[in-house]
Amino acid sequence: MIYIVMGPSGSGKTLVGEYLKEKGMNELVSHTTRLPRPGEVQGVSYHFVDEGTFQQTKKVEASAYGGNWYGVSEKEVEEKTKLGDVFAVIEIHGALAFKKMYGEKVKIFYIASGPRDLRRRMTHRGDPKESIRKRMLIYRKNGEAFQDRHADAVLVNKSSKKQLFCQVEYYLAATKNRKKPKTDRTVYPSRRKLFS
Repeated sequence: MIYIVMGPSGSGKTLVGEYLKEKGMNELVSHTTRLPRPGEVQGVSYHFVDEGTFQQTKKVEASAYGGNWYGVSEKEVEEKTKLGDVFAVIEIHGALAFKKMYGEKVKIFYIASGPRDLRRRMTHRGDPKESIRKRMLIYRKNGEAFQDRHADAVLVNKSSKKQLFCQVEYYLAATKNRKKPKTDRTVYPSRRKLFS
């Protein structure tokens, strides 16, 4: 199974990704044309390549951000899925590209969170005010709150990590047992409650 984790900046995507790693699930590592930052490791953080190599690599999805390219290669998916379930933390276009290529093997988790919570988390992790302002503009402009319609499961990150991880466990168990949850939408707070 290929699990795709998506959601707005500050929603908790990285948190869910780290939890899946702790459970022993392999992460699909993206290729990128940007230079490594201090502490980043080749093949673990990203596959750092030049633009020529990036363009020649067969990819499931690719996107440009900040003057650099990012994308997950078909080879990465092929090699990692031989070892078991995998996950990737990517944006909506990448998620839909995965779904188009791999169909029912892909399950999309959308991490939902209200604007106040998003802003609070970005502030707490030390994002600059201007960066937060831009990300919130993107959130509204791109209708990120409504991208959950593409998801197989909506996980609400409103109260605690424990509750979020319980939701992850619930949907992982549902996909493993091939039993569909009572609803594909979360049984947690309604959109009205979430965004109030």
